[in-house]
Amino acid sequence: MNIHRTIEKVKRLLHFHRHPIFCMTMMLFFSPNTSPLWGWTTFTDVTGEAGIHFVHINGATGEHLFPETIGSGCAFFDYNNDGWLDIYLVNSGHVTGSGASNALYRNRGDGTFTDVSDAAGVDDTGFGAGVCVADYDGDGWVDVYLCNFGRNTLYRNNGDGTFTDTTETAGVDETRWSTSSTFLDIDNDGDLDIYVVNYVRYFGERDGCVSKMFSVYCSPETFDAEPDTLYRNNGDGTFTDVSQVSGVTGAGRGLGVVSGDYDNDGDVDIFVANDMSPNFLYRNLGNGTFEEIGFIAGIALSDDATMGNSMGIDLADFDNDSGLDLVVTNFQNQVNTLSHNDQDGFFTDVSYRSGTGIPSLPLLGWGCGFVDVDNDGWRDVFIVNGHIHDNIEKFDDVGKYAQPKQLFRNDKYGIFSDMSSQSGPALTIPQISRGAAFGDYDNDGDIDVIINNLHSPTTLLRNDGGNVNGWVRVVVQPPTASVGARVWLETPDSLRQTYEIHSGGSYASSSDTRPLFGIGKAESAKIWIEWRDGTRSEVVETSPRQTLTFHHPASHN
Repeated sequence: MNIHRTIEKVKRLLHFHRHPIFCMTMMLFFSPNTSPLWGWTTFTDVTGEAGIHFVHINGATGEHLFPETIGSGCAFFDYNNDGWLDIYLVNSGHVTGSGASNALYRNRGDGTFTDVSDAAGVDDTGFGAGVCVADYDGDGWVDVYLCNFGRNTLYRNNGDGTFTDTTETAGVDETRWSTSSTFLDIDNDGDLDIYVVNYVRYFGERDGCVSKMFSVYCSPETFDAEPDTLYRNNGDGTFTDVSQVSGVTGAGRGLGVVSGDYDNDGDVDIFVANDMSPNFLYRNLGNGTFEEIGFIAGIALSDDATMGNSMGIDLADFDNDSGLDLVVTNFQNQVNTLSHNDQDGFFTDVSYRSGTGIPSLPLLGWGCGFVDVDNDGWRDVFIVNGHIHDNIEKFDDVGKYAQPKQLFRNDKYGIFSDMSSQSGPALTIPQISRGAAFGDYDNDGDIDVIINNLHSPTTLLRNDGGNVNGWVRVVVQPPTASVGARVWLETPDSLRQTYEIHSGGSYASSSDTRPLFGIGKAESAKIWIEWRDGTRSEVVETSPRQTLTFHHPASHN
């Protein structure tokens, strides 16, 4: 019997995305307690041998000051255009005192990194949260935007290994408590704008809440939500705050943000993960304004109509139907939400039926990503966890401060298997994780992970074995044109994948913007690009284990 043909027949009969009988059947068939059917990858902690010695500091002194809880993000990006991913790590420091320096590690191309923070001039000492990277001025070098508790910072890449603080001259000196940001082209004019997520109005006067006779960090509901900020790029190195005129006016205690064209209408939309506020979906109306439709689209609340403490967020096509799906991480006892894009303007919550929901309940999720860790052509889900209460074990029978990571293998039919305990001991070691970024730092053809842990050393996880299957990497030039470009890949077995490049996402982090497609055992693949301006590249056919570079026609390269 051809088992795949049988499954396809069952899918058509039961409408696989929505019918619980099919989902339960697939969960039994692909039980997470069985060994992987086609082999699997493991992750190895190589932080020390890679030369990364960064330690995040949150300044905790036992007073339980609220900003100490949220931690910081990280980024994989190539700041010196040598083809190797470098690492940026955000630090915090003391809320009421001095900050701790951020760090930039240059990739030496041999599996090790060198700390170049001082020489590069990006050792910002603000109380940091998020980092986002993109080429905002179109000079071919990737710049850095930092979200802080206090004034945000924009570093312009000088192209010689150094950066210049251009925050004031660019006009992006947001001073409210910002957590995450995304570079995006809201008006398809060819340059990149910035959406900044702001959190709460905090003055330190209501810290030290009490739970069951213990001093704990206060709930975010204790503090008033702040509205976000949208900066439009003027094309001359400066930006204009267009939040009000564009309709981006909601106040939602934002922690995570990701952008992408979810409705395939040719312009970029914005998703915001809010902490104890409904999540936002700002639909781009194509005329310079946005309409907030989170409730209408079905992503504002969970499937049971409850509001979550949402932190991390990612947008990608996990089921290869050409629609961008959504994952949002939440608090302990709140399911991490996996939302399927029905491509009719609505999303369906498939958290429970997919098998990703129940395992998330005991944990508190932060950074996340749709990433194909085993290169089989189907995106898996990687999540890092960690509680906010440093004394949670004293008043909760389930919660733990340090928590393991989670990795769900995509079993191709809307069902995922929890492979967290079968993917190497590094994933099961409890940590207080926050930001996570994904990328192939050693250029060996599989996705690695950098994790920024709260008040503790960072973690670099090397993917070992993911490149057993074939892969194709795509480099899109120039960097300004890459953000928002949609890359397509098709293999001879008619498997079609799409990868829309975005800046930001996860939690307060930025991942590699070079699409890395897994193609399994396919011996060839066809690739093409749909650019932001609506033009389409020629189709290129390639063999596995190749890196292809595409240039936007206007770049004349």
